[in-house]
Amino acid sequence: MSSLLSLVGAAPSGRPRPVLLDHRDYATAVIRQGAPVPWTDLAALTGHVQQVHALLDPDTTWIDGGALYAAHLAAHPDLLEQMGARSRTGYPLRVLLADEGGVERVVRTAGTLAEACRRPLVVSVPSPAVWLGRAHALTPHRLESVDEIAADTASMYLAEWLGKLGALPVALVVLDARTAPGDTPVEVPERLGALSALTNVAAHFEWSVAVRHETGLEIDGVAVGVVPDAFWSGDADLPDGDALLATIPATATPERVLDQLAVLG
Repeated sequence: MSSLLSLVGAAPSGRPRPVLLDHRDYATAVIRQGAPVPWTDLAALTGHVQQVHALLDPDTTWIDGGALYAAHLAAHPDLLEQMGARSRTGYPLRVLLADEGGVERVVRTAGTLAEACRRPLVVSVPSPAVWLGRAHALTPHRLESVDEIAADTASMYLAEWLGKLGALPVALVVLDARTAPGDTPVEVPERLGALSALTNVAAHFEWSVAVRHETGLEIDGVAVGVVPDAFWSGDADLPDGDALLATIPATATPERVLDQLAVLG
C-alpha cells in the first residue's frame, strides 16, 4: 500500500507536488450540469470519475465515503430502521459501519475506481464525532451534542470499519471534522493525537491519516497545504507544502479552472 508520503516527488500527474482534489461540487455543477452523481450505478459512476480525471488530472482518486453511505441508506431503508432500534449513544453509527452490505459497496466501488483511474485513493469520511451526530440525526434519537467520551467510542467503530478496507490502495484517509448547518454540536474539537485507534489501523496498512478542519489539515509525516477557494478565480497564491489539498468551488469558471490547473504544474 502507498502512503501519501510516497507520492511526494513522484506525483502520477508529473506535477512538482501531488494534488489531492475534492471535485464533487464542481464536477456536479459543470460536468453533470447539476445532475446528481450516480453513486448507486457503478458503471455510470466509473464513467463520471474517469471523465473528471481526464479533465482535471488529479494525483489521487477521491472517494466520498459519506456520499456512498447516504446512497446505500437510501437504497436500504431497513438498515435505517435498524439504526434507530436503540437509543444508546453511538448505536446508529455502530450499526451503519458494521453493515456488511455497506462495507462491500465501499470496497467494490473504491477498488473499481482505483483500477479504472490508476491512481491511489483518498478516502474522505466524516470524522468520528461528526458522523456520530449525523447517524443519530437519521433516527428518532437525535443528540443534543457529542461529548469527548462519545467521540472516542465512535473512533473505535470507525477504526474497526477501516480495518475492513485493507485491500484497497489507499494513500490517505481524511476525517472531515467540518460541520454543516444542522449538524449536532461537537463539544471538543477533534485532534489527530486523540484518534490513536484510527491512526494505529492506518499505520498497519501504511496509510496516512488527516483531520480536516475549517482552518486547515492536521496530518503527521508530510506537509499538506490547503489551496484557498480564491485560487480558482486567480485571486490567491498557492500555499506551501509537500502536497496540496484543493476543493474546486461549484461556481468556478471552467476556463479559469483550466488556467489555474496549469499553474499547479
